[in-house]
Amino acid sequence: MARGETDFVRDRASALPFAAIGLVVALGHLTLFPNVADLDGFYHIGHAKVYLEGSLFDTSLPWATRSIIGDLGGDLWWGFHVLLLPFAVLGDVALGARVAALTLTLSLGLTILWVLRRHGVAWAGGWAALFLVAVPNVSFRYLMLRPHVVSLAAAVALLSVLVRGRWWQVVLLSAFISWVHLGLFWIAPGIAVAYAVARIPVTVGLGRESPDAGVPLRQALPAAFAGSVIGWLLRPDALVTAALLNVQLIQLFTQKATGAPLTFAAELSPLGIEELLRTTWLFAVVWVGAGATFVWAASRDRLRSLGQEKATLLVTALLVSVVFLGLTLLSARRAMEQWTAFGFLVLPFAATLLPNGARGRTPRVATAAVLAAYLAWGAWRHTLNVSEVAFPADSLQEAAEFLADRSEPGDVVFHAKWDNFGPLLAHNRTNHYLSGMDPIFQFAHDPGAYWEFFYMSADVSVAWTCNAFPCVSGVATDSYEVLRDHFGARWVLVEPRRNPRLTLHLLNDPRFSLVLETEREAVFEILPSDATSEGAGL
Repeated sequence: MARGETDFVRDRASALPFAAIGLVVALGHLTLFPNVADLDGFYHIGHAKVYLEGSLFDTSLPWATRSIIGDLGGDLWWGFHVLLLPFAVLGDVALGARVAALTLTLSLGLTILWVLRRHGVAWAGGWAALFLVAVPNVSFRYLMLRPHVVSLAAAVALLSVLVRGRWWQVVLLSAFISWVHLGLFWIAPGIAVAYAVARIPVTVGLGRESPDAGVPLRQALPAAFAGSVIGWLLRPDALVTAALLNVQLIQLFTQKATGAPLTFAAELSPLGIEELLRTTWLFAVVWVGAGATFVWAASRDRLRSLGQEKATLLVTALLVSVVFLGLTLLSARRAMEQWTAFGFLVLPFAATLLPNGARGRTPRVATAAVLAAYLAWGAWRHTLNVSEVAFPADSLQEAAEFLADRSEPGDVVFHAKWDNFGPLLAHNRTNHYLSGMDPIFQFAHDPGAYWEFFYMSADVSVAWTCNAFPCVSGVATDSYEVLRDHFGARWVLVEPRRNPRLTLHLLNDPRFSLVLETEREAVFEILPSDATSEGAGL
C-alpha cells in the first residue's frame, strides 16, 4: 500500500470514534424531536436570558415570589447559566435549548472517549458510544439541558487526572464542578478520598511505578477541597448561595426524613431494588461480574498486568460506583448517573483481566448476541421515555405569551405545578410566579404557604385549602381568598390533564374567568371580590 493510501486509512480510523459518538448523540436527540427531555432546561435557558437582559452579576430572581431564592437572591447554577449564554443569544427558546442540550451530550461522550484513550483502552470509540446507551433511563437524562451532564463529565475527567496528572489539574476540575453545579461540590473531594483509599493498597501490592504518574495523596486531597471552595467563591453572592445550598441539601433531606408528602421530583426519591434491576438488568449483571473479576484477579496477583495507573483507576471507579449505588437505593435515584458512569469505567479494564477461556470466539459471539438484544430492548425503553416522560418543546409558550400581552408587569401568576416555573420564565419575564425550581425552596420561604399550594397542586382540596399538614393541625381557607390575598395572584394557570378537579372548580366558580384555553393548559383571571354577588357567599 502506498504511503498516501496508508495515511488515508489511518485518518479514517482515527475519525471513526468521533463519528460513532456523534452518531449516537445525534440519534438520541433526533428520536426525542420535537420534544425536549424535561422542563428544567427551560428554567436554565430562561435564567441565562435574564443575565443577557440585565447584569451577569445580579443573581436576584424576583420572578420567584414564594421561594427563598426570590427572598435571598443567589444562583446555585450560576456557572452553568454563564455557559448557556451563547445558546440564549439564539433568541428562540426551543432552538437554544435543543442546541445546548445536544452540545452537552456530545461533550460528555467526547470526555469519556478522551479518558478511555488516555488510559490505553482498545476500541475506545466503541466503548464510549456504548457508555452513552448503556442504561436507557440514564441515557435519557444525558439528553437533558441540566448541569448534571457537565458535572458528570468533569467528575470522570477528575478521576483520570488523579491517577495520571498534576495537582493543579485537580484544582481546576474541582473548581469547575462546584462553579457549574454547586449542589455537587462534595463530589470532587469524595472522588479524591476514594482515590486515596484505592491508591494505598494498589501501590503497596503492585509497587510504586517510577516515574509515578499519579497525584500524590498529600496534594490530591487538599487540591480537591481547595478547588471546590474556589468554585463556590467564583460567583456573585457566594455567602447567599451557600445559604441556598444549605436549603437544597440539609433542609431537603431533613424534610424527606419526616415522610411528609412534599411534591418533590421523583428523581429525589430512592430507587427500589426491583425497579433498579428491571431498568438496568444487563448493566447491573455485567457490573457485578466486573467486580467479581477484579476480586478474582486480585486474589491471583493478576492486577500486575494492568499496572499501577490502570489498577488505581479501576479500583477508584469501583469504589465510587459502589457508593453511588448505595445513594441510589437509599436516598435519590438520580445518583444512578454516577453509579452507571463510574461503574462503566470499570468494564473495559476488568475485561482485560478475564481468563483466556472467557475471551475465546464462542464467548465473544454470545456476548455480541446478548448485547444486540439488550440494545434493541434499550431502544424500546427509550421510545417509552420519549412518549411518556418527554415534554413538548412549546410547553406553556402560548399561555406565557398571552399573559405577557394581557397582564400588567409584575402581575403574579399562580401556577398549579411547581415545574411550570421554567417554561413561564423562559417565555415571559413580564409576570411574576411562585416558586423557582425545587419545591424545597418554596417550603423554606413559608411552610404554611407551601401547604396551601400543595393541596391545590395535588388536586386534593380545591374549593378550600389548608396551611398545615395534616389539615386538622392548621387553618382551612377558601381557595379564592388564598389565591387573591395570600399569594397576591391575579391569574391562575392550570393544566387540566394534571389538575382536573382544580380546573373544574375554577370553571364553576364565578369569581374566576376563563380567558385562555389551549390544547394543554387554561388561564383564569381572578376577578375582584365584588365582581359577582354569587361569589360573595362562597
